[in-house]
Amino acid sequence: MKILGVTGGSGTGKTSVCTILKEEGGKIIDADKITRKLQRKGEAAYNEIVDYFTEDILLPDGELDRKKLGNIVFADRAKLNKLNSIVHKHVTKEIKRRVEKYSNDDTGRYRFIVLDVPIPIEEGFFDTVNYVWAVVANDDLRISRIMERMNISEQEAITRISSQMSNREYEEIADCTIVNEEDFFRLKSLVQYELNRFLAQ
Repeated sequence: MKILGVTGGSGTGKTSVCTILKEEGGKIIDADKITRKLQRKGEAAYNEIVDYFTEDILLPDGELDRKKLGNIVFADRAKLNKLNSIVHKHVTKEIKRRVEKYSNDDTGRYRFIVLDVPIPIEEGFFDTVNYVWAVVANDDLRISRIMERMNISEQEAITRISSQMSNREYEEIADCTIVNEEDFFRLKSLVQYELNRFLAQ
């Protein structure tokens, strides 16, 4: 079964692209959802994160305060890198387990597999997918989308974007660039066109 990697920064509309791909018969493996699961109390990455960032990042119920942790790491590249290194090894293991599971699914439910990954890394992404799409959009549009989605200030949105790879960096590691700056209908047409090209290879 073919495996498509979809990546891109916050506010580019990567989730919308994956929604369309799901409608087209793709099985989505969402790295962000796996990350949130593995960061819950008692899960694989939780203890390592708390050991490094201390209990100051916990909510009263003992779960991670994701907003507080986000504010810390998006303002400090070294801490962001540390968080990513903790999370990646656990997420990579789970992604590979799911890829194997769905690749061996012979029920015909899925036409292809999609790895939805915000941070493209060698193990668990480049060594797993057949083809890479980068979803991009201009920064002004991304900022407004992030502000609306997360209910945060413009400066907080800018900080998030500046801590991530640039559109150009995403484009350089991709086989195909999906520019998402128009309406959903236009995006859907583009995704369907590029998907047909990918599946025909």
